[in-house]
Amino acid sequence: MVRLSRRKVVAALGSAPLLADGKVTAAVAADPVLLLCAHYGELARRQERLMRQWGDREAWLGDNRDWFNLSKAEQRALPQAQLLYAIDAEYERCVRAGVRIVRRLRSVPALTVDGAAAKLSVVAEIIDPEDYPGAHRVLLSAIEDLRAIGRKG
Repeated sequence: MVRLSRRKVVAALGSAPLLADGKVTAAVAADPVLLLCAHYGELARRQERLMRQWGDREAWLGDNRDWFNLSKAEQRALPQAQLLYAIDAEYERCVRAGVRIVRRLRSVPALTVDGAAAKLSVVAEIIDPEDYPGAHRVLLSAIEDLRAIGRKG
């Protein structure tokens, strides 16, 4: 079995099957779950970018403003740290939006094999493989099975 990384799952959420044929409107019309899952994938990619930006900014603050030796109040007052707090706020907005999408996905039925695979891909992104390694591998295998069935059909 091919082992999919979380990064590959997120990438698959955003691109397949919506962009496979370039027929986004037709795919979404056939299964609205695909739009929700694509949006979730966009949010997950945004969160990854924000985390990288946050890490870069924190490293800069550590190197240039003695960040790790400042009190919380001093950190908060530092003008160069405001970008860090803005990144935090944007990250939290993305997390809350993702939670809303997952709640919606519970009540929106998948109408296609691609939609079911996309829905399960969202779950695979959420579940930490270190917490449930066997179950996570089965989930990834089921996603691959569905995608293979979808390609045959």
